[in-house]
Amino acid sequence: MDATSAAVNVLALAFSLSAVIVAVLSAQRQASDTRRTNWLIFIGEMMARSRTPAFREARDYLLVSLQEHNRALGVTRLPSPARDHIFLVGSYYQDLGVLVVSGVIDEDMAVAIHYTGIKSVWRAIQPYVLAEREHRSAQEGGGFFGAFEHLAVYTETVPYETISKRFPQRYFPPLSPS
Repeated sequence: MDATSAAVNVLALAFSLSAVIVAVLSAQRQASDTRRTNWLIFIGEMMARSRTPAFREARDYLLVSLQEHNRALGVTRLPSPARDHIFLVGSYYQDLGVLVVSGVIDEDMAVAIHYTGIKSVWRAIQPYVLAEREHRSAQEGGGFFGAFEHLAVYTETVPYETISKRFPQRYFPPLSPS
């Protein structure tokens, strides 16, 4: 093999390696963009679910009127609408907690978005959830709203300022009076 053939072979090999590197980087970027797109769709659906009039009404009921019911009833033995409101709002935060606990979404991001809601709703329903767990335990049943509790415990232990520092802040000046 002469020097010219060797140089051509080296150039071909370098070109091939460059093409492989470009393809790998392109595939990684495409996978990242796809994940980001899926996140946007998911976040939009989750946000829409928590902004419905039914959700807001249920949350307000839990924060204002739930304590009128006997805590010993747990959740499933509460009358409607109390039971239905706990399931509507609590299941939302449970689903969010499952995504956090399973590592699908970042805990701080989930908590930053719903910080006050997680804290206030958990405080309102916690006695009912604990009573429900006791009832289920007596019947050899499973847990109840454990992932929601995970979010609530984390939210209670970490100040909002600590969580919000992880995310870039933008400053939008107030509108000047016309």
